[in-house]
Amino acid sequence: MTLDTLTFAELEQLVTDWHDARDLIDGSTDGSQMRKLREEVDELEQDIHEGFDLRDELGDVLVVLINIATRHGFTLRQALEVSYNKIKDRKGRMQYGIFVKEEDL
Repeated sequence: MTLDTLTFAELEQLVTDWHDARDLIDGSTDGSQMRKLREEVDELEQDIHEGFDLRDELGDVLVVLINIATRHGFTLRQALEVSYNKIKDRKGRMQYGIFVKEEDL
C-alpha cells in the first residue's frame, strides 16, 4: 500500500487510527483541538505570505479537522456534503477577492 493509491476516506481512516493510538480522540477536548487548529492555520498563513509549498500546512489543518470531526462522530466528507448543500445555490458577488452571499450585501 502506498499513500498515493489510497482514497481520501482510507487516508482519513489512517489519520483517525493515528489519533486513536495517541489518545487524541477520547483524551483531548474541543478547546485543545481548536488551539491546535489555530496554530496550524497561523503556520499556513505564514507559508502563504512567504510563498512556500502549502501542502504540508494544509495537510496539518486537515489532520486537526479530522480529529474534531471524529470526536463528534462524522467524517470530513460528511461535513463537506452539509456545507456544499448549503452553498450550492447561493448567489452573491465578489468583494475585495471574497465571495459575499447575497443576503449579506
